[in-house]
Amino acid sequence: WPTASAITFGQALSDSTLSGGSASVAGSFAFDAPGTAPDAGTDAQAVTFTPTDTDNYTTVAGNVNVTVNKASPVILQWPTASAITYGQALSDSTLSGGSASVPGEFAFDSPATSPNAGTNAQTVAFTPTDSDNYHIVAGNVDVTVNKATPTVSQWPAASAISYGQTLADSALTGGTASVAGAFAFDSPTTAPGTGTYSADVTFTPTDADNYNTVSGSVDVTVGI
Repeated sequence: WPTASAITFGQALSDSTLSGGSASVAGSFAFDAPGTAPDAGTDAQAVTFTPTDTDNYTTVAGNVNVTVNKASPVILQWPTASAITYGQALSDSTLSGGSASVPGEFAFDSPATSPNAGTNAQTVAFTPTDSDNYHIVAGNVDVTVNKATPTVSQWPAASAISYGQTLADSALTGGTASVAGAFAFDSPTTAPGTGTYSADVTFTPTDADNYNTVSGSVDVTVGI
């Protein structure tokens, strides 16, 4: 019996070429149902040998295995991903929109990944509903990860200075935040008048790539 070339899901048996095969008399092999489009997989398909001399010989029926490969869906449009904040996982980002040539759904390959702040391409897979006949298709979707804002649970205390000194002469001590970082005066060259001066202070995280700065104020006592 002949061998059949592989086809792809959606193609008919007529797209498969029967090659080889031999019989005791001249003739040809052909699929019984060439218009059939089988599901993916390898299955036996009915084939008939028709002798050239049909007046003296009968046809002979048999089966030939035909491999049908899965088809690849066409992604018409990849989805968009909602922004998340540093510390959140990709599973917190919502994929919306997106369309393909067959029904299915889009999902992140690594939903537990927590990316750094910035906008970067993340791998997304389209899984067809009919996964028996269609391949999964991978692509990339940009995900924006916003910087997180630390929590300052206690602002530092500022040491007293004398009139004529600048805020740079005041030492900031103590102060706690949810991440590592440092407190500093916004305008260290300012020389306040006597009394109690409310000075602007900024907390700058050590990991400035992933965390925002936080602004606050502390009281500085300025003596005579």
